[in-house]
Amino acid sequence: MKVRTFAPPTLLCLPLLLVLLTACGRVASSTEVASPQTIKITIGDFFVRSPQTTFVTGTLYHFVVTNQGQHHHDFLIMHPMSTETMVMDEVYQRALAYIYNIAPGESKTLDFTFDHTAPSGMLEFSCHYGGHYEAGMHQPIVVKAAPGAQVTPYPNNGIPVQAASTAGSGGTCDQPVSVTIRGNDTFDQRSVSLKMGDTLTIVNTTQQTFTLTSRPDAGLRFTVVDPSETEYVPFPKAGTFTLSSQEHPSAQLTVQVSMTPGVTCGFEPVATVSFDADYTRPNSTYFFVPTSVRLKEGQSITLSNLSDYDLTFFAQPDPGIGHVELRRNEHQLIFFKEAGTYTIACQQFPNQHFTVIVQENGGDQD
Repeated sequence: MKVRTFAPPTLLCLPLLLVLLTACGRVASSTEVASPQTIKITIGDFFVRSPQTTFVTGTLYHFVVTNQGQHHHDFLIMHPMSTETMVMDEVYQRALAYIYNIAPGESKTLDFTFDHTAPSGMLEFSCHYGGHYEAGMHQPIVVKAAPGAQVTPYPNNGIPVQAASTAGSGGTCDQPVSVTIRGNDTFDQRSVSLKMGDTLTIVNTTQQTFTLTSRPDAGLRFTVVDPSETEYVPFPKAGTFTLSSQEHPSAQLTVQVSMTPGVTCGFEPVATVSFDADYTRPNSTYFFVPTSVRLKEGQSITLSNLSDYDLTFFAQPDPGIGHVELRRNEHQLIFFKEAGTYTIACQQFPNQHFTVIVQENGGDQD
């Protein structure tokens, strides 16, 4: 007689359960997020040195950028270009990613993944702080597709298409929005609404200084509103921001910036005048560029400080700007309401100045 043995149901299922668990383990491991690849980059006066210059799409890179120089520097991933006539905000808009203002001896980090390829000549690591790029602060890089990936090159030569660049098309513009800092060190409004690229006018009627801050970062970067001063603050990013100041944190203003591109009426400067530097000379030479500007009553210019110093600018005669204090890498709109010839100089470099010729509306600018 044959004896048949029967395994308990749990024993029969055990091999199958082990197979399933093993398979599940393989799937889980295949979906784990890979650790970022660390790239240690050194910048200085005036160079960019990366141990790796060829990168792969889809890989998360953790860039650690250390400034070994004596000057402040930026670190940008962007298309090679001359930016001498731009303020730094415009330069940052053309970068795929950047680190702002790395002090001497400081290290800052940037996590970035290339999602397109970049052939030779399309991208580089660079610093476009005043005169630094021209002095040699750029290093070409190449981005290749990951094995088996179908990836196209970056469109527009790797220059992001900024929505703000089309703001105001068709001749339309947004009415100015203004808030006032009152005598009790508070804003006269609780909230305002803007479009991306609009400029907010802030009137300080107090005798206190307000160093503006925002949560989250709205890109203001040390905008100072001095006593009895009017400051024009652009908002290039969309989002909801809480505007306050270092001196009076309890004074808060909610700024809601929509994704719709916009430009505030009257806030399109005729020209940008930069206080720049030439580090290719034995002794760094600071200068204004251009040295003269011609405009009409009611128009404005952008004054940009691209030097390595915090500077003070003044005009003779004074068109109502008083003393304009610009930290390094900061800029400000200056309006000219009355016709005349104005000479604007730098207090720290008195031999450097430029001329603004303001003609009456309807006058010949030729």
